[in-house]
Amino acid sequence: MKPEKVEFDSLIWSEKPGVEERIVTRKHHSGELIEIPVVRIRGAKPGPQLTVMSGMHAGEYSGILAAQKLVTAVKPEELSGTLLIVPVISTRAFMERNMQLNPVDQKEVHFIRPGNPDGSFSDMLIDTLFELVKDSDFLIDSHAGEMAQALISWVPVPMWGPEELRDKSLSLALGFDVKYVEPRYDEPSIPPLCLALLDAGIANIWVECGKNGVPTESDTAIHFDGYLAALRTIGMLEGEPARPDQQTLRGRRSQINADISGVWHPAVKEGDIVEKGQYLGRLTDYFGNMLQEYHAPARSIVLYYWSNPAINADRRPHGYDWHNGLVSLLELEES
Repeated sequence: MKPEKVEFDSLIWSEKPGVEERIVTRKHHSGELIEIPVVRIRGAKPGPQLTVMSGMHAGEYSGILAAQKLVTAVKPEELSGTLLIVPVISTRAFMERNMQLNPVDQKEVHFIRPGNPDGSFSDMLIDTLFELVKDSDFLIDSHAGEMAQALISWVPVPMWGPEELRDKSLSLALGFDVKYVEPRYDEPSIPPLCLALLDAGIANIWVECGKNGVPTESDTAIHFDGYLAALRTIGMLEGEPARPDQQTLRGRRSQINADISGVWHPAVKEGDIVEKGQYLGRLTDYFGNMLQEYHAPARSIVLYYWSNPAINADRRPHGYDWHNGLVSLLELEES
């Protein structure tokens, strides 16, 4: 049986324990239709609400498959509280196999703050998402690397707001089997959606695991097992939460971008530690003639690099630099 389509303004959830699947719709003033699939699992016992969402960027598949797996793995009779699952934030972007930017208006939805439903399509999309999750106590947002992006697996944690909220956010990250957790204390490094969630009292993290748009079993399992650990951490499922070994990343983010178009030849991989001045790669023309070389500005870890050779410096919708990015770095603090 197909999930029921429900208009956003008409959405009502049952008060009884059980599983409900909905596709929430909302029409933008342009005529474009927003569709967000949502699953609500209401537990047999009282407890907090956790939201797990994925597909913020529609080509980041490992989290999408893990969220889908979670729908069938958690049983209402075993659950304390309410679990809300958004496996794909935009069916339009997902079905168009779109990367990074919203296909309707070419905006980066992760960097839009909710509260402007009368704005662009992406504004309404994020506002609708926020309204769906605003009653949550905790939220996990799953990400990965898309087709052009090879990244390390790590969990950024927005350390903003009251100390109790920071501690709750950090507790969600501790069950993910990744090498690095990155607490972010400076406001500019935290996406506006995450800040809006914190302002609403919702502890939250985002998880980066998977690369190049390939949802491997191991990457999907890291997301999924991390969800279960979070549910146990906050007392929604019985059992001790996983606590794998993790390292803390601290430092200033920097990104190497091309100001000319060309063919990218990277000389580093995700997770590499590069020294100041180290060669990162080069940009050539179509014939292989050198256009520009790039070097590390400081001792850093490579969080991710653009593994696709096609670099288009002229394509910057709304000023966003996804298509001319080369290497994303985190400058390592001196010990």
